[in-house]
Amino acid sequence: MPLIIPFHPETASATIVIDGVTYRVPLVDSDGHLQVDVQNLTDLSGALASVGTDELRTRIIANVLATDAATATNQATMITALQLIDDLRAALDAVRTDRLNVNVYRDGASEVKNLWAVSPTSSTTKATFLTPTAGKKIRVVACHMATSSATGSFLELYFGTGANISSDATKAIMYPWLDIDTFAAFGLAWPDGGGPVGDVDEVISIRTSNSVSTGMRALLHYREE
Repeated sequence: MPLIIPFHPETASATIVIDGVTYRVPLVDSDGHLQVDVQNLTDLSGALASVGTDELRTRIIANVLATDAATATNQATMITALQLIDDLRAALDAVRTDRLNVNVYRDGASEVKNLWAVSPTSSTTKATFLTPTAGKKIRVVACHMATSSATGSFLELYFGTGANISSDATKAIMYPWLDIDTFAAFGLAWPDGGGPVGDVDEVISIRTSNSVSTGMRALLHYREE
């Protein structure tokens, strides 16, 4: 293996002259590591070739890292993500597969709210049943409708401000035929997040096909999203 002389003959600001020859003083960093300038790759390759692979130790210091380099921050983020996955796996392992319940609803959706109302005296005229918070949509979770009238009537619940439910069939929510003597109440429930949804700022309207005055009642469970 070639000898390494601790002085390199080169003109530099930190130099020493020995026997008329100017040498550059070797530089050591704050960690005590010798700073080496590699000027002849051919000679370096030859030197490395003579070193056993189990003896070679290399330290590489880069001033600029690639965008996707494994920085400490990136590694910490990855470790956190892996820990979350492991925690989820452990949680699922503790739950029997036939007992796992999942509730699905959109991010930002409100808690379930409810509204109960009685039909106006002029029940055949469309009335606003529910107005959403500004900038929100109404997502129906469940609805229950009942009548105390002997007069049979379709009870209409729908999105929008149409004169009746047939104004836009795509806006329909509920349309049961009810009367106190044969079929006085009707209800529907949807999977959470899977019920009818209106447009942003769209109201829900209510009316009856025949006049029942204040004989109709409606209970609505919903989310705003």
